[in-house]
Amino acid sequence: FIRDGQPQYGTGETIGDFPLYIPTVSVTSIGEGGGSIARVDAQGVLKVGPQSAGSKPGPACYGQGGEEATITDAFAVCGFLGQADLGYNAVHIDADLARQAVAVIAQRLDRDVRATAEAIIAIAVSGMYLEISKLVSRHGIDARDFTLQAFGGAGPMLACFVARELGMTRIVVPLTPGVLSAFGGLIADIKNDFIKTIYADLDRAGDTLCDGFAALRRQAERWLRDEQGYSGTASLLYTADMRYRGQSFEIETVLEEAWIKDRDLAAIADAFHAEHARVYGHGDPAANVQIINLRLVIVAAAPQPEMQPLPAGGGAPQTLGEIEVYYDGAMDQAALYDRKDLLAGQRIAGPAVIQQDDATTVVLGGFDGKIDSHGNIVLTRGER
Repeated sequence: FIRDGQPQYGTGETIGDFPLYIPTVSVTSIGEGGGSIARVDAQGVLKVGPQSAGSKPGPACYGQGGEEATITDAFAVCGFLGQADLGYNAVHIDADLARQAVAVIAQRLDRDVRATAEAIIAIAVSGMYLEISKLVSRHGIDARDFTLQAFGGAGPMLACFVARELGMTRIVVPLTPGVLSAFGGLIADIKNDFIKTIYADLDRAGDTLCDGFAALRRQAERWLRDEQGYSGTASLLYTADMRYRGQSFEIETVLEEAWIKDRDLAAIADAFHAEHARVYGHGDPAANVQIINLRLVIVAAAPQPEMQPLPAGGGAPQTLGEIEVYYDGAMDQAALYDRKDLLAGQRIAGPAVIQQDDATTVVLGGFDGKIDSHGNIVLTRGER
């Protein structure tokens, strides 16, 4: 998640069942996406994922040989997909193939095909809700205070369902959600992390702290100059893994450079007490504090493209008509839009479906959207 414009990092993250003991962006891997396969287990319980149809053969509705029902097939059965080709005309959605795949699951459950498709979506959403709930609990935040960023090919399809479960009221769908990660990789800044273990009591660590960070800074600047060939200015972030004496875990605490230079141990201790209270709801200013690791992050800015604003438009956006969709146990009429027809300042109201080459955005009833100057769709719940 992103707080105050900054992604959160950790050193004990996992990808699936694999632990990572290096500094990484704090990511929780959820084994549910557009290609996640639905199945009925030996006990007759409907399951979704983590097995995936991938891009080849992909969901049954792609018509590329896939036969197992996926989350994408469930959306096709419910009417949200099938009005346009995807993948820049590379994939045609065949809703009949989707129905055939979901019907196999429905027969085993002795349920209606549409109801089974909705159940597949609901199970996928509940899995996402569970993992996101774990993430926000671990970081001591309330998901309702944040905006949900929906990207990837399937993210904008699921975003309203997930936000509704989490109680979130704001979603942002970028202009090209299906390639957002690739775009981010192209413009990402140069960054590296450096660490030094000192294992010292804070009240006697003034010189050790100052000398340790000075050594890390020299190492970081040398890396940036010699290995990256970068000669510009860079920003530095100082943090320390700290704990109360006797604890078996540390909390990474951000430190100001002035505190380090001035050996202001009281300010450093106050920062740790405040961070401990933020994460765990309590602190102990009278307890002894230990510093285990010093961390320094160096960041050099990469060249950024000039983003052109989206042309503004007045009045209601142009629609392609209405389609029938099934959600919350009933059929409903949804407005159908083409993403390239939406202009800055225009508004849409759910239920609606917005099609584009790299993704499909589902706007449920109760959500309203506005197109901002960058082309993002900003969805809000319960507001007009």
